[in-house]
Amino acid sequence: MERVYVGVLQALVMVPGARTLKDRRQVIRSMKDRVRARFVVSCSELPSEHPGQQRLVCTLAGNEAQYVRENLWKVRDFLESGPRSMLASVDVDVFPWHHGGRWLEERGFEGDFDDG
Repeated sequence: MERVYVGVLQALVMVPGARTLKDRRQVIRSMKDRVRARFVVSCSELPSEHPGQQRLVCTLAGNEAQYVRENLWKVRDFLESGPRSMLASVDVDVFPWHHGGRWLEERGFEGDFDDG
């Protein structure tokens, strides 16, 4: 079975001028919609009570680590170009996904697990 790589991009997005959570939500919703329309990624918000900032997490899976990493950096570049927001920090990580059966067996579980 071919290896699967999972990539995670976590970004702290600043929304200058946002005084309320509603102000921030409008900017972030638009940003997420544009990211999803342009890239094949999942994009979620993490809870934040500060009206001027929001943490976003985008994920992508593929069979080549370099493909996943390059595409997440493209997402980062796109987020950075947002006209109503700016990135305060970005963290990108790509790692191999451990298929169910091997993962269980490596942790001492016994049985006949299907990896596919």
